[in-house]
Amino acid sequence: MILTADATALVTSFGDLGVFLAMFLESSIVPIPSEAIIIGAGALGIPMHSVLIFGALGSTCGAAVGYALGRYAAMPIILKFGRFVLIKPHHIEKAENFARKYGFYSVLIGRLLPIIPFKVFSIAAGITRINFVSFMVCTLIGVLPRIFILALFGASIVKYKMLSLIIIACALIVFFVFKFVKSKMRSRPS
Repeated sequence: MILTADATALVTSFGDLGVFLAMFLESSIVPIPSEAIIIGAGALGIPMHSVLIFGALGSTCGAAVGYALGRYAAMPIILKFGRFVLIKPHHIEKAENFARKYGFYSVLIGRLLPIIPFKVFSIAAGITRINFVSFMVCTLIGVLPRIFILALFGASIVKYKMLSLIIIACALIVFFVFKFVKSKMRSRPS
């Protein structure tokens, strides 16, 4: 939580450069949720094109750090320090298998469908020695849709905050009414 607050403060203080730095840190080694950074940037009113450009470049440059770690220092460092940044050996093994099976397409797929954590996949791409240029291009292309959707969501929260609150309140009411009716039906004798 502290790191998330620090990332938000970075974006608030430095705008575009803050988005770049926060996404760079998130994508390289620091366990910060990218969702908080990008949604926050959208909510703060940073222009969509800036969030897209600086968020994508930050993510891609951060991914290069992960790639370099995988290529030149991977397993000994991961085994020793990976738990501090939420990377476990079995995460790397899954990502390696995926990368070996699909080659550089695995990078694009991995970025579009964030099933495997970003940092882990970058390290695995370095371990499997996927072509670096292909890795960087596929990373850049793959992060754009996700950043766009998250930034749009952040901007929408602010723009439509009253509507958002009403929708959330209605959803909660429906949930609790459904739960109440369901519990009454269970307790009714047959």
